Amino acid sequence: MLSQLDARFKQQDSLIEILSKENNFLKEDIQKHKNLTRDMHKTVNQQKNVVAKLKKELEDQLKIQQDLHREYGEVIKQLTDDLEEEQNNNENLVKEQGKLESKINLLESEIKKLENDISSQIDNNNSQPSFYDSFNQKVENDSPEIQNDKKSCPNCGSQIEEGFLFCESCGTKL
Repeated sequence: MLSQLDARFKQQDSLIEILSKENNFLKEDIQKHKNLTRDMHKTVNQQKNVVAKLKKELEDQLKIQQDLHREYGEVIKQLTDDLEEEQNNNENLVKEQGKLESKINLLESEIKKLENDISSQIDNNNSQPSFYDSFNQKVENDSPEIQNDKKSCPNCGSQIEEGFLFCESCGTKL
């Protein structure tokens, strides 16, 4: 019986040894799984942080984009208002230009009328003898004795009054 008990103890020792080895393998596997789980947890946390940062960046970019769209809308509105104002100013300038062109045409026609009036007055004045012309004519007609007091220059033929020693035109001695 002792041998049976010894055999059973040996069998039990060998089972304990086998179970102990299995238990060690299981402990190692559990430790590996714990390490993997911890690493996965770290990785998940890191990925959560990356996702949170990306989310924040996307929100910031979205805010920037919204601000740009708002500013773009304000610029478009301002440009539209400025364009409408310029269009109104241009319409007013075109109206003013039309008025000024009408005034210019009216003034040009008045100038032409005045030019015609002046031309006709000049023509009338030229057709009527002036005081100077009539005076010269009278002097020429009324004074043959004045003409008799004059002699002519033997060199150039100019009329020279009595008493002159030299010709007034050419300087010849008389």
